[in-house]
Amino acid sequence: MAAISFFEGTEKRIEMDFDGEGDLRLANRSRWEDVVRLSGTVILNTKVTSEFTSFLLSESSLIVYPRKVILKTCGRTVPMSAMNAMRDIGKEQGLDTEWSCYSRKNFLAPSQQPEEHQSQEAEIACCRQACGGVGDAYVLGPMTGEHWLIFDVVYKEVDCNFRGDFQVDMMMYDLPKDVQAVFHTDLKEGSREGSEKMTTDSGLGGVVASMGGEVDDWCFDKCGYSANIHAGEAYAMIHVTPQDECSYASFESNFCSSRKGIPQDKAVPAKLNELVKKVLEVFRPARLTMTLFIDAGAVPLLEGAPFGAADFAYRRRTSTSTTFESDYIAMIFNYEKRLDKRKSDN
Repeated sequence: MAAISFFEGTEKRIEMDFDGEGDLRLANRSRWEDVVRLSGTVILNTKVTSEFTSFLLSESSLIVYPRKVILKTCGRTVPMSAMNAMRDIGKEQGLDTEWSCYSRKNFLAPSQQPEEHQSQEAEIACCRQACGGVGDAYVLGPMTGEHWLIFDVVYKEVDCNFRGDFQVDMMMYDLPKDVQAVFHTDLKEGSREGSEKMTTDSGLGGVVASMGGEVDDWCFDKCGYSANIHAGEAYAMIHVTPQDECSYASFESNFCSSRKGIPQDKAVPAKLNELVKKVLEVFRPARLTMTLFIDAGAVPLLEGAPFGAADFAYRRRTSTSTTFESDYIAMIFNYEKRLDKRKSDN
């Protein structure tokens, strides 16, 4: 197989929450095409269910709820360029921007990023300009290792002690060669056969089933994979860059969370840890970073999830957290594969 060049899988992520009676899903499709174009990517496919709309992009995903939007892009994209357009869509639908956040983990090759993303200083300056000169920047984790840049803007105060929203993001590096091989193909890009084969052969079909979800999947030319999962009101995004020199996979979801109040299901910790376990069994990365954005109201519910599953098979290297406005929390945990000497000796 011919060598395939380096690609930056590590994503940049923008999330915005809105307040009001409008519905972002009612915006004309052309408005979301504008958002995607400004970011430097294109829409490949769209899936609509009663809870939200998802867009598969040439570089990752866009998720649109009635009053929440998540834009996640990889490669050399510049999603900050779309922040004003995202807020404008909210205004057009009669909504006020409540909160926005730009975040990304440290890049594998920052020098290959466009100038807006080649340094934290440049990113912070771009975020402040896009957000009208307001907002604060944070770095969680060791600056000399795996860390997470966050730019947080609060436009309208809300009490997250009475909310149960959270998102888990798993960023997985150095995938085994047999895992990498599953996400290479000779089939046509975007073909049903090629996309379904990657979903099935990788074991991701089992992950989708465990969530009770429906998948919108896509295989890329020669290698690479993306999928959006709809599981009731829960979403999940999966992106895989299988090249050996930069192998990476990400899995993000709000499975078991709720923006309609604090979930009352006592099985949430077990369900969340089981989901993380299944994802780790699919990708078996040598290095793992997990992040968690969580409303204060949901913290007691999780009882240490979703990190329990990772702690079993991986060695925790660092963990860092910070609290915004006293009721919203961000956490980052860095792991490396735990070596079981007894197994290696057999």
